Amino acid sequence: MGILLVFTLCVCLPRSFSQSVTQSPGAVNRKECQSLTITCVLHGYGYDLVNRHFFKQTQPGKERERISSGGRFVVSVNKAGKTFSLEIRDVRVEDAATYYCKAQYYRYTSLCDYKYVDGSGTVVTVSDSADSPSLVSTNPPLQMSAADDTVILSCQYSGICEYTIHWYSQSPGQALKYLLQTHTSGGDNKETAAGGRISASIDSVKKSSQLKISKLQLSDSATYYCGLSRHTVVESPLTPVQ
Repeated sequence: MGILLVFTLCVCLPRSFSQSVTQSPGAVNRKECQSLTITCVLHGYGYDLVNRHFFKQTQPGKERERISSGGRFVVSVNKAGKTFSLEIRDVRVEDAATYYCKAQYYRYTSLCDYKYVDGSGTVVTVSDSADSPSLVSTNPPLQMSAADDTVILSCQYSGICEYTIHWYSQSPGQALKYLLQTHTSGGDNKETAAGGRISASIDSVKKSSQLKISKLQLSDSATYYCGLSRHTVVESPLTPVQ
């Protein structure tokens, strides 16, 4: 009697199994300091999402730069749902570009090499914010206090970005002196001055910053100023694609 042997072969087939990635939105416009999210979904039965990447291309024909998750750029993934996304926080004019996603996948029943499929791209345009920042002091021009008293000075700000509030003092005939700073992002800022007698706080809801001077001394006699600047976020660098 003859013996019939059946062999199952692993065959690496080309990308003809209808696997694809949908990327949305196709185009998006934001003002400075707003945020946006780009979402990509891997389609195709019998495939598993292994890894995901996002890339930025500033001009057609230029080299694409890989985006690392960190700082204002947050990459997240749901492998079970074969979905991954890129969130860009506090967008800036220089973020304007075309963004592409790339999915790395493999077939459940195959031991072949991993494959890649690209998204169609998202065109991101960023316009200047019309909401210009400003500062308004809410204190009287002259405030009289006695030694050992506590004084609270306030500044209100406007604008939709995250800012840093700086506090300064200037004694008669002296140069401007930096005291401390606090951030509108609401993060804890424990910086103090004058041995801890001077501290700052912020109310992000009321958009107000307060400078508290405790146990007043004669040397505290000065004019106090508040200043406003964009809050700098440490960003992960973009990696050129070789």
